[in-house]
Parts: sequence; C-alpha cells; structure tokens
Amino acid sequence: MLHRIETSQLELGMFIDDIEASWLESPFWRSRLVLTREEQIEALVAKDIQWVTIDDNKGKGLPSSREPRANAAKSQNSEKRGHIAQPARAVKRRAPSHSQPYIPPPGEQRFTRLTPRERAAEVRKAKGAIKRSRTAVMNLFQDARLGNAVKSKKMATLIEQIANSVAIDPTIILNIARLKTKDEYTYLHSVAVSALMINLARKLRFPEAQIPDIGMAGLLHDVGKISIPDSILLKPGKLDEQEWTTVRLHPQKGHEILLASDGVCDMALEVCLRHHEKMDGTGYPGRLDGDDLSLITRMASICDVYDAITSQRPYNKPQSASQALKTMQSCSGHFDQLILRDFAESLGIVPIGTLVRMDRAELAVVIGESPSDYAAPIVRTFRALDSDLPIVPQDIDTGRKRSRKVISIEDPDDWGFADWSTVSADLLAEEDLT
Repeated sequence: MLHRIETSQLELGMFIDDIEASWLESPFWRSRLVLTREEQIEALVAKDIQWVTIDDNKGKGLPSSREPRANAAKSQNSEKRGHIAQPARAVKRRAPSHSQPYIPPPGEQRFTRLTPRERAAEVRKAKGAIKRSRTAVMNLFQDARLGNAVKSKKMATLIEQIANSVAIDPTIILNIARLKTKDEYTYLHSVAVSALMINLARKLRFPEAQIPDIGMAGLLHDVGKISIPDSILLKPGKLDEQEWTTVRLHPQKGHEILLASDGVCDMALEVCLRHHEKMDGTGYPGRLDGDDLSLITRMASICDVYDAITSQRPYNKPQSASQALKTMQSCSGHFDQLILRDFAESLGIVPIGTLVRMDRAELAVVIGESPSDYAAPIVRTFRALDSDLPIVPQDIDTGRKRSRKVISIEDPDDWGFADWSTVSADLLAEEDLT
C-alpha cells in the first residue's frame, strides 16, 4: 500500500515510490528506490524535499513512533515546503549525467493491479473504446476533408473513456491500439498518441483539469494529414523530395483546419503545428530549437514518434517497445531526454541491452519484450551471482504465466562491466543454447 509521508519520517529499508520534486530537484536519478544508507535520507532533507510516497509492499512500513529526524539543512526557501511538483516549464534542460535513463523493472508501475477477471473486463472496455475511437476519428477526418469545421466537443466523451482506461492500466488500451493495420494507422495512431500523452501528463503531475485538453491535443495532432494524397501517405517505398515537401506541410494544414473550428483548445493548436519540431532545431515547420519548444510540444514529439515506430506502416516493420526506446534514446538531438526518461518510466518499458538481476540470483541482459505485454522483457541470463561465473545463456520471456521474474535493473559499473556497451552487444549476438 502507498503512504505519503514527510521526509523527516523516513527510515532505512523503506521503498520510495515517488518523490515530490522535479527530476532536476531530486538528488537521485531514479524516482523509485529502497533506502539503504543514511546519506540517501540526508540528501532528500538537504534538498528541502518535504514529501515522498512509500510502498510498504516493497519495503519497511509506516514510520515508528520515534521522534522525526532533525532537518540537516533547513532551506531559506521554507515557503516551498509542502509544494507538490508541477509540470516543468519550457526551459533549457541539461541531459542527465548518467549514460542511460533509469527505467523501473516490471511490476513497479503506478497502475492498478488487476485480477485476471478484472483485467479481462478492462480489455473488453478498451476494445470497445478503440472501436468507437476509430469510427469517431474517421468521421472527424472526413469532415475536415470535406472542408467542414472540426467538432472537437463531440470527442469529449471519447477522451474521457481513453483517460479512464489509461488511469487503470495504460498497457491495456495501448497493447490493443498497437494491433492497428496499415489502413487503420492514421486513425488509431491519433488514439494511441492521445492515450500516451494522457499517461505521460499524469506522470509529470499535470493538473487533472488539463487532462481533457491534453488528450484532445493528441487526438487532433495529425488532422493535417488529410491534405496528403493516399498515393503518398500509403506509399510502401521511399518518398522522393517533392513527396517529402508535401508531407512536411501537414502541420500547417492541420493548424489552419483547427483555427477555423470552434472550441479547439490552444494546446491542441500548438501540438498540431509543432509536434515535428526537434530539440536541435532540425524539425519542421519552424526549425525551432529546444529553448522555444513548450513542455507539451516536447511530450507530443515523443508520443508521436514512439507510436509511429512501434506500429505497422506501409514502409517499415514495427519495432518492439524496448527497441523503439533504445532508438529514441540514441537520437539525443531530437527529443528532450529527461521527458523521454519519464515517458519510459510511465510505461514500464525496459530498453534492449539493459542489465537486470533475476529471481534466481543471476544476471541477464534484456533482448526484447514479451509478445503479450510490452512492459514484460525477454531476457538472456549469462552469469550466476553465487559463483560469479558465466552460465549457459537461457532466454526467458517474463511475460508468460509462472515465468521467472526480473528483480531489479542494475548499474553495470556496480558489477565491474567497465565497457557494458561492448559486453551487451556480444551477449545480444549469442545464440540461445537451451
């Protein structure tokens, strides 16, 4: 069970599920951790962070009746105490100093834990929402194609259904949306981006009152694609320069359509126009750099590309979620890497090449994801911890029933892997010998 307590009440052995501070304010590069050293608690107090959430299912429970620890470093800005972090402003942000973002192991998500019966019921609801969404977005695009104004208010109920599904467990609706065919891509891509943006917004602690507008922004972001002929949109081969010029006009076209419609929120207008901009200024249509990109635009860029490269499209095969994340992490100039870290954590995705500890005291490397659940990795074991000796590699799908489990994500440096990129590449090239 989750409990919100003051940092002055923290004790060793507690599992911190959430720190009420932004990534830049937090003394740690991971948001969930077990407290094993007094220095960790002192670091939180020194940063003047007053509130955290602990999970007594994963660590020590509520604090004892002892006196709260003295504040080691009372901040001069005491008026900030009790402050719950709000979404970051669109300011220039430095990339984290560590080489890879922290991604929590499966099972550490903030989603509701469902029984098999409850999950089956939610799957049925999500399938119904997807079916209604597809029809509604097709009609919306058809209206725009005919020159009619977009009736965004009609989509409010749909956004609410998507938001409710995401609140329970976003993996349900997103796993279903990933199954879209090439012909459905344009429509269900909008639904998936809406769900992804809602989930990320909640991770970033946007006020719940803003969630409908954020969901609407995701749903309407690609309406300008109605201006692209199907011969280009569905072309299986590489586009020529003239065709690319046509494609790059769709943000402005969509923006014009939404401007001419009543009741479209400013957030949707901005996301429609700016979702293809990049942090390094090489995007379109405005070639804006990171300093000029709002938080909502940075979020939309990540959600849009993630769903695009994990979907079946006319010109490429879909990447797995873990491979997509690895690809996006390597594009340092394209995305805000700190928000990308939040995005990955919000979905529980574990990148390919990540070092993990297994439940039988073995080390393994993530080599993919379970076909049944993108948040459950497939791993390749390679070393026994009790003997510290290599073992015959075995591939394990952690998404299967009664399968072995990932216990934690490990820092390669802690295990003496000075050149983990080379080691992991060699392990990924191994054959499964089982």
